[in-house]
Amino acid sequence: MSLKKYEEASLKTASSLALLNFGQHAIFSGGLSIIMLLAANEIAKGNMSVGDLVMVNGLLFQLSIPLGFLGSVYREVRQALIDMQTMFTLMTVQSRIKVIIRDKYAFIE
Repeated sequence: MSLKKYEEASLKTASSLALLNFGQHAIFSGGLSIIMLLAANEIAKGNMSVGDLVMVNGLLFQLSIPLGFLGSVYREVRQALIDMQTMFTLMTVQSRIKVIIRDKYAFIE
C-alpha cells in the first residue's frame, strides 16, 4: 500500500467519523427538541412538574454519551484495519539491506 493510498484511507476514515458524528448529533438534537416540547406541553397541562422536565433532559444527555463513544470506537477499529493492511504490505517487501555477520561469536547455537 503506497503512502498516497494510506493517506486517502486515513482521510476517508476521518471524514466518515465526522459524518457519523454529524448524523448522531442531528438526530439527538431533533429528538431532544421534540421531547422537550412534549414535556413542556405536559407541564402546561399540569401532568408533569419542572423536575420531571429536568430528569428527562438529564436522561437523554446520559444516553447520548455512549453514542459519541461508539463513534470513536468505530474510527479506531477502522484505522487499525488500515494500519494492519499497511503492515502486511510492508512485510512482503524485500529489504535492500543485507546483514552479513562475520563475527564468530555472533552465532548462537
